[in-house]
Amino acid sequence: MAKFLFVLSRGPEDPTRAVRCFQFAKIALEKGHDVTVFLVDDGVYLTNIGLAERVKAPTGDELIGYMRYVQEKGGKILVCKPCAEARMIGADDLPKGAEIATGYQLIDLAVDSKVFSF
Repeated sequence: MAKFLFVLSRGPEDPTRAVRCFQFAKIALEKGHDVTVFLVDDGVYLTNIGLAERVKAPTGDELIGYMRYVQEKGGKILVCKPCAEARMIGADDLPKGAEIATGYQLIDLAVDSKVFSF
């Protein structure tokens, strides 16, 4: 089993990247790998489930299904603390299973992971 780290800096303004990030995270989980999705910059907006439910790629893929799969199957969703604070998102605003994290944690995760950036 490998460790995969998916770093998403794009939010609802770039539905293709947002959806693909979670799609590949889902595939990695399906294959039995350890998965972490780290949301930075505008990616933190996707913690708003009402907003995430409206994000759809041009291919028709919907973000919310992939995101829920990641949550339900043990993937971790980490949210950049200063990015969230700058957008007035706190720990109480996060969906189930998501947690606030720091850049230090991101780097620590990257040391032992295969990293994908979206």
